[in-house]
Amino acid sequence: MEECSIAEIILKGLAIGFLAAAPTGPSGVLVIQRTLNKGYWKGFFTGVGVAVSDAFYIFVTMMCLSLVMGYLENPQISMTVKLVGCALLLAFGISTLRNNPLSKSKQDVVIRENFFQFPLTGFLVAIVNPLVIFIYMGLFAFFSFPIENFSLGCKAETWTAIVAGDLCWWLTLSFLINRLRNRFDLRGIWLINRILGTILICAAAGWFVLILIKG
Repeated sequence: MEECSIAEIILKGLAIGFLAAAPTGPSGVLVIQRTLNKGYWKGFFTGVGVAVSDAFYIFVTMMCLSLVMGYLENPQISMTVKLVGCALLLAFGISTLRNNPLSKSKQDVVIRENFFQFPLTGFLVAIVNPLVIFIYMGLFAFFSFPIENFSLGCKAETWTAIVAGDLCWWLTLSFLINRLRNRFDLRGIWLINRILGTILICAAAGWFVLILIKG
């Protein structure tokens, strides 16, 4: 029975959390807009709200994997899960590439600001996207994470590492956007979407090639 070391759990968990959070759909655009318009901390805590939603879906994914991991040992089923994750990453990339924040510039207007509205709205935007589960399942399969063999403690460490990786993405994104906020307006967000969308599409293509190579 294969068991991962603590170091491997941490490194793979951080990688899974970071990579799964990176596709900038509506959640990413919201964090970018908040950072540009409201500042670093409000942008970051919007990302924290997204991470809370992701933490729930990470838990669901791990429970699902524990139940269906026997089926994933079938090469054809495992390949299908990886391809679904790859396809969703590609779809997120295309969606990000085509996203036009200029047409949504008035959606983030509020009459009274409350600090808790920032993580709350981040959570609400993210929680309506359960398809992220397939991204996590694909990444678990890609990194060969033997969740079904993990003790309860190892599962808790895995969940914590993935959530930490997720938070690292939002911390990094809001930090970089805040540093560049004087150089970007909504057209700058459009440019960022174009760049990130292209990167995600290339990443999906690279992932697809690796899937074919690894079988």
